[in-house]
Amino acid sequence: MVEKKHMAGDMDHRQLIRLQAGKLAELLCQSPEYIQFLAARRRLEADGENADILAELRQRQMSMRMASLLGDELDFSEEYSEFENMYLLLAQEPSISEYLFAEGRLFRLIADVEAVFSDKLDLGMTMEEAQEMQPRRDIRLN
Repeated sequence: MVEKKHMAGDMDHRQLIRLQAGKLAELLCQSPEYIQFLAARRRLEADGENADILAELRQRQMSMRMASLLGDELDFSEEYSEFENMYLLLAQEPSISEYLFAEGRLFRLIADVEAVFSDKLDLGMTMEEAQEMQPRRDIRLN
């Protein structure tokens, strides 16, 4: 009987947390960062060629990141250099540049929210743990 009461109390608490998370998501949807991101994404999608090129660059980024995490260093510096040059060239395209900027702003906002949760819940990593998880080279687009 006590277990059922405890589980019912947990469920109410979980529902309350989900409700508050929904409110937070609504706030994020109303933020200038999200609104700018949506507008930039629509403009990029309308520019099919640049959208495809960015998708290809993202795929390449993911492959490089996985290789780096797995410790595969074969021709990584040359590939990274090519990736960096391609990124610099593409960043000059207005639709791509605007999208990457808006995406970066939104991701920073979301990271700020995650940091609040990590701090309050004492979920943060030590500096050593964070450094171990980082790839040897920074291959982020924003």
